[in-house]
Amino acid sequence: MTPLADMAVYEDADFYDQEFANRAHDASFFIEQAKQADGPVLEVACGTGRITLPIARAGVDITGLDVMRSMLDRARQKSQAEGLDVTWLEQDCRAIQSERRFSLIFSATNAMQHLHDLDSVNAFLGSAKRVLAPGGTLILDVFNPDIRKLARSADTRYLHKSMVDTEGNEIRVEATSHYDTASQILRFELYYLRNGECIRTKQVSMRCFFPEELLALCRFNGFDVARRFGGYDGSPFTTHSSKQILFCRAA
Repeated sequence: MTPLADMAVYEDADFYDQEFANRAHDASFFIEQAKQADGPVLEVACGTGRITLPIARAGVDITGLDVMRSMLDRARQKSQAEGLDVTWLEQDCRAIQSERRFSLIFSATNAMQHLHDLDSVNAFLGSAKRVLAPGGTLILDVFNPDIRKLARSADTRYLHKSMVDTEGNEIRVEATSHYDTASQILRFELYYLRNGECIRTKQVSMRCFFPEELLALCRFNGFDVARRFGGYDGSPFTTHSSKQILFCRAA
């Protein structure tokens, strides 16, 4: 297995929380799935608890797992401040260790795409299967590759998104990207601009999973895909869907 790439982007928990403070469109989907799980839930790559904590507030028995100590330290501070009973595990998702068996395991918002090589992907799926309760569900959430975006020139800089810092200043996030067809890795260079001045940059690399490939990987690792959505609204997966959200059960 290759080492996890670009983890440095998650070392600054303060900035991470600023960047994703207003992101909520995915959280409600996972909160609802967790409430329906009828048993303990595990979030893989939980970060600072953006989704984990609302699930805990809903009264669900939830465990958050992440490989980055900086993320977990912030998540733990938040849960303790609110008096929420959450278990936090500092572990690599490719080797999950837990005596518990979870009714639901989920990896949200493209986190699985930090696994760049097939050995890492298979290790994660096998590891998740081992701690999944009989009849339990594994939810995978990755983007659906868009050929037009993959074909962008590495010299083309475009608006990626906007965010607001703690002082209320708007930060414009621009990006360049390059897709390596051999490795299926999409590499981003992100530029954070405040009043036209670049205040930081980030490098992020995401493994692209094509729809039939992802189904095959699940089957290879002993999962049947019971449902497949194309968005957090529960819409069916189609060619034009922006997301691939798979509900997997042990075969």
